[in-house]
Amino acid sequence: MAMLVEAWSDDGMALVLDEEAGQLVPARERSGFLRVERHDVPQARGILPGGKWRLRKKNDVSNIGHDVLVFLVYDTYVRPVTGLPAPNKSRISSATHHLFRSDD
Repeated sequence: MAMLVEAWSDDGMALVLDEEAGQLVPARERSGFLRVERHDVPQARGILPGGKWRLRKKNDVSNIGHDVLVFLVYDTYVRPVTGLPAPNKSRISSATHHLFRSDD
């Protein structure tokens, strides 16, 4: 069973949630603990409302863009979300897209 590391102690121990006790405990004290593994897939830490932000492709001046529904917050960046992911959709980056505030 995988355990999610919730925090790190001052001396570098991985801490996991003990739901019954309602507190963080060292992972190595939990039954079944084998090791800590690093996942290279970024994990969203939270969300922010999209407000009046819009997103459009830089090379398409006729495109008025899409409403940003929410921003996914990661450790070092945020990602605008305009709808459900579509297959074969190009990746969004500052090189290809423009994020702007709508005046509406």
